[in-house]
Amino acid sequence: MFRLNVRPLAGVLVLLLLVGIMSCVDNRYDLDRDIDMTISVGGDYLSIPGGSTDTTYLSKIITEGDLLVTDAATHEYQLARRGLVNVEPTSVGTFDIGEISSSGFHPVVIVGGGSAVGRGSVEKEVDMQGSFSQTVFGIDEALMEVGDVGAGGPAKLSIAFAFSGSLNYQSVIARNLHVELPYFFVVRACDETKGELRGNTLVLDGVVLSSGNNDSFATVLEVDGYKFGDATGNGKKVDKANSSIEIDGEVNVSGSVITVFDGNLDANTSLSFAPSVVLDAMTVNKVTGIIQPTIEVEPTNIGLDDIPDFLKDDATRLEVTNPVVAFGTENKLDTPVEFDVMLVSHRNGETAPLATVTVDDIEIDAGCITAIILSRLGKSGYADAEHVKNVKVEDINNLWERIPDYITVDISPSVTNPNYYTVELDREYDMLAGYDVVIPLSFESGLNIVYNDSICDLNTDFSDLDQVDFDQVGLQFTAVSTIPLQLELKPENVVVKDIYGQQIEGIKVTADGRKIAESTDGTTPVESRFAVVFTSAEAGVLSRVDRICFKVTAVPGQALNVPLRDNQWIRMSKINLNVPGGVKVDLN
Repeated sequence: MFRLNVRPLAGVLVLLLLVGIMSCVDNRYDLDRDIDMTISVGGDYLSIPGGSTDTTYLSKIITEGDLLVTDAATHEYQLARRGLVNVEPTSVGTFDIGEISSSGFHPVVIVGGGSAVGRGSVEKEVDMQGSFSQTVFGIDEALMEVGDVGAGGPAKLSIAFAFSGSLNYQSVIARNLHVELPYFFVVRACDETKGELRGNTLVLDGVVLSSGNNDSFATVLEVDGYKFGDATGNGKKVDKANSSIEIDGEVNVSGSVITVFDGNLDANTSLSFAPSVVLDAMTVNKVTGIIQPTIEVEPTNIGLDDIPDFLKDDATRLEVTNPVVAFGTENKLDTPVEFDVMLVSHRNGETAPLATVTVDDIEIDAGCITAIILSRLGKSGYADAEHVKNVKVEDINNLWERIPDYITVDISPSVTNPNYYTVELDREYDMLAGYDVVIPLSFESGLNIVYNDSICDLNTDFSDLDQVDFDQVGLQFTAVSTIPLQLELKPENVVVKDIYGQQIEGIKVTADGRKIAESTDGTTPVESRFAVVFTSAEAGVLSRVDRICFKVTAVPGQALNVPLRDNQWIRMSKINLNVPGGVKVDLN
């Protein structure tokens, strides 16, 4: 805003009139008679020089805030907004596998019939088969196939041999007796283990299984989990209807046992034994398999309602060269996460959205922070690198062609990985996510932004001329600008107001139609002459003027892709207030 002071003119006029009256008195003339006492001052026009305004930088015209900032290195203006996206922690629920006991083992007679004299022994080869079978319920819906499971601590696996019969014997000794456990048991020996564990087979050789009197044998192993397979298709498929898996396996006992005894054997004397295998229940806290958890993301509104005034006008259109919307996400799952994103721009009070932009099949890398950068050109200040992905979105500018009040970001993540990976059950996997919107104010053709301003406090000047008869005032100035935008002042965008802020009717505004030229490089100053004329047929109207409010529309011409910078400036010089035909002063 600037102020023109025309009070010196009024003072000069009064002084001239007083001097003229005092020095030219002639008693032969009676000034009270009907004599025209009106005189003209100014000739063809009365010009009141107004000087120049201070150089005004865009940093003064455009107020920075939370949204509008400048790049420290380039001084370029940009709309920037960053914030967090609320992603609900995802987890896969734990489940229990109950106690599993072998079945199908029937007692085998190892000694029976015949006779012996004195001390003797009988060796018996055995080959026995048993099985396991259990349905495990309560499988989390995220599990599609279970490859292996683990527990927080080992479960106890007990292997026992029970003896029965009427034989009076001294001992039963195992000779190369193998107890082959199911392949999916993740088993290991412990301090209580008797025999030698070879893989999933316990070998008992020379181990005393019984010391007479039908004494039983027991040994203990530890099981850390179940391993059904290590690749897709080899594990246990989850029955989605029942949220369950089936565990089936076999136990084989083979080798020989030697029974040592004293006395005679007869047909009615025998000794039998039967193995049993029992695995204690375990609570599973880790699973490897095909796991596709649900990830919930709360829609996020990116507020843009505190944009600068010059972008708020409804006529404002942005055609930004390369706006950027970046998402940074820390994926703690050991699997890639795909997500679709829908961005919808809105204006308050308008039902229909301004624009909708969708981007599908964006992949977030496993176990790290990934930057996904959506831009119009598919490139940004970050080159493609590991965990940095530039995505070209040609219609992204539609979101802010008309500046919205807010943009809704709706992210739909999913895990579709068909391969095995591992999760800890009941652990909350946080997926930290944030957004960073950067809209450089670097424009292409077709942009129209609007800047509102006013010339105020004019009444103190015009009121000095309230005794002066004038019906037209012209405002002329030379604009010197390094701003890369043409400026245009249309008559309909000028409103004249009085000291009470009320619009004054009866004043016609005309402009010469010339443009304030743009600087083609945003650096070189360009001069333009500009004029506005105010006319009123009603006496005294122009002297009531206090404020001239105007809307300057800035339209880029040939200055394509030139950014706005805070060190670009404009200055109004050679300002003149002209009264065409001078003014008439009534000496009465």
